[in-house]
Amino acid sequence: MLDVARFIVFMAAAFLLFVSVLLFVLRNRLVKPKALTLIGLGAIVVIFGMLFARYLAFRHLPWEIYYGLPALTTLLLGPLWLHMSRREVLQYLPLALLMAPAIHVVFSLLVGWHDYMPFPFYIPSFAELIRSSH
Repeated sequence: MLDVARFIVFMAAAFLLFVSVLLFVLRNRLVKPKALTLIGLGAIVVIFGMLFARYLAFRHLPWEIYYGLPALTTLLLGPLWLHMSRREVLQYLPLALLMAPAIHVVFSLLVGWHDYMPFPFYIPSFAELIRSSH
């Protein structure tokens, strides 16, 4: 699959996961956020964040900038925009920290795509594990 197409698949998966995490964290609210609010927040955090990281990485900027700013946006914008309670924030933060690594692990295991985010170790796909066990 072409690199751009894979990036779009990663972005769509990250967007769906982000919105799912928000819906899970906000599940006990009497008044749920509107769909357009979640879509807008997801577009800023995920789509713009991933585009920012992808295209600034090629500018040879420090990784703290092209990964750090989207990470901070992920951690801070949802709670601030949605006026999360302390309880909601305490649920959201660990899930927000785990979203990107979880996507990387899932795509590595299922389809052998290892380029979503750098890990200091290699995660083989299920196909690689099955081939190596024979």
